[in-house]
Amino acid sequence: MICVNYYLNKLDFMKYLIICLLCIFSLINNVVVSAQNPKQTAKYKKKSNKKEKEKENLKGTYHGTAKDSDEDGVQDFTDKCPGTPKGEKVTPFGCPFDTDFDGLYDYEDLCINEKGPRENGGCPWGDKDSDNIPDNIDECPEFAGIPKFKGCPDTDKDGVKDSEDQCPNQFGQVVNKGCPDQKVDTDGDGLFDNEDLCPKSVGLRSNRGCPDLKPEEKKALQKAFDNLLFESAKDVIIPSSYPSLNELAIVLQNNTIYKLHLEGHTDNVGDDHKNLILSQKRAESTKRYLESRGVPADRITAAGFGETRPKTDNDTEAGRKTNRRVEMTISME
Repeated sequence: MICVNYYLNKLDFMKYLIICLLCIFSLINNVVVSAQNPKQTAKYKKKSNKKEKEKENLKGTYHGTAKDSDEDGVQDFTDKCPGTPKGEKVTPFGCPFDTDFDGLYDYEDLCINEKGPRENGGCPWGDKDSDNIPDNIDECPEFAGIPKFKGCPDTDKDGVKDSEDQCPNQFGQVVNKGCPDQKVDTDGDGLFDNEDLCPKSVGLRSNRGCPDLKPEEKKALQKAFDNLLFESAKDVIIPSSYPSLNELAIVLQNNTIYKLHLEGHTDNVGDDHKNLILSQKRAESTKRYLESRGVPADRITAAGFGETRPKTDNDTEAGRKTNRRVEMTISME
């Protein structure tokens, strides 16, 4: 600056300009010279290296917010299967491999190279008996069978599967449980076994080959009929009727081939429709009681007929009492 001020006072503008250019050249020359100085060069390099290290340190201290919960190398925000077991190989989307494309990942698939349902561990259903019916729907997987019987065999091809065929090696009829139609009467009661409901017990044709009720059993039935009473205009059985009904239940339990039919009836007093309903309810009430004593429901039927089937006339109290009844019929049907 001293140089500039000095010449500014003594010389004209052209001289001043030349001197300024010389000063600028001198400054540039000094920078180049200093840069060529070994010590100065080392100083510049040290400063430059320091800046580069600072940049690298800044890079190393950056930590992103993305997580990889299952540690499979795929960050959670792009991982389609974030719960993959540790150590399993995954696709770029973070899901385990499913080699056979059956919907089960290889780590849970027992047959990774064969398609199979999940319920069978990813393996195809087998066919142990080689009858072309998969074991999962084959009811007889150990024995070759036919589709008609869900994989169960019918050795004699008579339309009765072996498990129900009493003659599995002889062609027979369905009505004979797979046996030939042989005229056999094992108990000698005049009915062939294929028609006899009791083929090992001598019975009556009217009872379809089964023995008739014993006299004491018939007596129990009549006693139950004679003593069955209800509360007036209700379907409630009077307790005094219970003992005879209990005896009837025992008879039915001891003769399982028999069925009981109950019919409810009323006199002609009152509304016809109400009488019909009452008769039905009384028959059903009797049925429920016998069921409670151990008689299967499918062996008892009940029906109501109201005043439509009188046993005698309704002109007297005695006649009306007779018509108010529940009839009981034991039969094979």
